Amino acid sequence: MKAIQNKDQRGLVSFMITLIMMLVISLIVIGFTQVTNRNRREQLDRQLSMEAFYAAESGVNAAASIAKASLLTPQGVAAQTTCSGSKYPATPLSINPSVGYTCVLVTPNVPSIVTNANPLTSSIFPLVPVDSAGNAVTPTQLTFSWSTAQGTSATSSGCQTYGQFPKNDASYTCPFGLLRVDLMLGSGGGGGGSAAVFAARTVTLYMQPLASGGSVQTINNFSAPKGLIVGSQYNSTTKTYTATVNLAPAAQSNQYYMRITTFYRDSPRIVIAGTNAAGAINFADAQAIIDVTGKAQDVLRRVQVTLPLNQYTSITPEGAVQSVAGVCKQFSTYSGYYQSNCP
Repeated sequence: MKAIQNKDQRGLVSFMITLIMMLVISLIVIGFTQVTNRNRREQLDRQLSMEAFYAAESGVNAAASIAKASLLTPQGVAAQTTCSGSKYPATPLSINPSVGYTCVLVTPNVPSIVTNANPLTSSIFPLVPVDSAGNAVTPTQLTFSWSTAQGTSATSSGCQTYGQFPKNDASYTCPFGLLRVDLMLGSGGGGGGSAAVFAARTVTLYMQPLASGGSVQTINNFSAPKGLIVGSQYNSTTKTYTATVNLAPAAQSNQYYMRITTFYRDSPRIVIAGTNAAGAINFADAQAIIDVTGKAQDVLRRVQVTLPLNQYTSITPEGAVQSVAGVCKQFSTYSGYYQSNCP
């Protein structure tokens, strides 16, 4: 007699279905867990990044305070080229959680001076050429590059030809401003500080954006002529205009003062660089570069700023006469008669 085998596999099928569903549910839970952890980590990273940024800003402010205080000392602003330097020490701001700035670098002799100007204000600063070691040198060439105002198309279209100066803003179609640079010898010459001496040691340069081409202007000396037009050339790659000024031996010095303003248009970024026979030069006493790295736990943020040292802003008056109160200009007139209608 044969034994009857039970071939009912419904229990096995149910077990397999349950196993598969548990596997799918586990994968879904793991996926949600990973998404939650990733979102939590991103949120933590954003928070730590903000803390590291604020720590770097604190380091910038601390270094700026030290640099400005050292301006009054004979040594001037000290440089710091390594993170382990003691002149601008790295400082922890919080132990738990770990937050602070871990590296402060200060460069008091900058490769170029970056400033801005507009028709109503001007930038005034010393121009002290030095080499990479901070030793005084004399420049043979200065270059000025400037950009358009934010939101303005940077193109040479509409710029004038050499020597043309429209009488008002409405007639000026160039998107770039016209730079006026007053360059004054800062040492030598004698004669005290009278207006006549300052005038004899100052040359004014009008750097005009040209529709095409450009020229290099040479300052032979500071006696005459007092006003020079510099034909500036458009660079289609950098979207800037550049003016080049050569300094003849009689015009070379180890210290100048410079005042920059513009006509017609604002110039939010003006870069001044220089060279001599040995190559590119640096500038001291006008600006310093402060580079600080902030850290919050394992997140780093780096902030670099340009600190004005002996740089000032001058407001250009809008008129020869200004009144602190309203001026009434109402009157009636006809042949042989005049009457004021003011109260």
